[in-house]
Amino acid sequence: MTHPDPQVAKLTIRDARSADARAIAELHVAAWRAAYRGLMPDEYLAALSIEQRYDRWSNALSRPGPAKLAVVQFGEEIAGFCSFGPTRDEVPSDIAEIYSLNVHPDRWRLGAGRLLCEHAVREAAAREHAEMTLWVLKGNEGARRFYERLGYAHDGAEKTNTQTIGTPLYDVRYRKAIA
Repeated sequence: MTHPDPQVAKLTIRDARSADARAIAELHVAAWRAAYRGLMPDEYLAALSIEQRYDRWSNALSRPGPAKLAVVQFGEEIAGFCSFGPTRDEVPSDIAEIYSLNVHPDRWRLGAGRLLCEHAVREAAAREHAEMTLWVLKGNEGARRFYERLGYAHDGAEKTNTQTIGTPLYDVRYRKAIA
């Protein structure tokens, strides 16, 4: 008989609540500073504002809509979050999209990202979506390997994002069928 990893056993998933906005904002900034070091300018990462992220997540949590936001807790602390919903690429369609996935760097490699992605796929399947897509920075090899381990594959789509930091970021789209 195998026993679950004690670290993973402490993870629980739930829908995000308005009261989570501050913790999500703090986690978002910490995750970006760690995950995008070397992929985005140091000045941009240093200037990330918890207050701006708080406003963004507070607004998102106060407005009902098709997008969902789930958090994973490690004990009582929020260790990660995933925003997902209908695709923004092909509307209308039966395709869902993970808009963002962030896990606090202190909680990487404990299973939080996997649980959040699996939750997003289950929710998409319940809404009768046939596929799940997501965009990832082309140079983010760690994230790309993570998604590939979960069964996602680059579908050939690429885009240049000049909105986020003002200079080009190159994104690739990953896709997976929902069984």
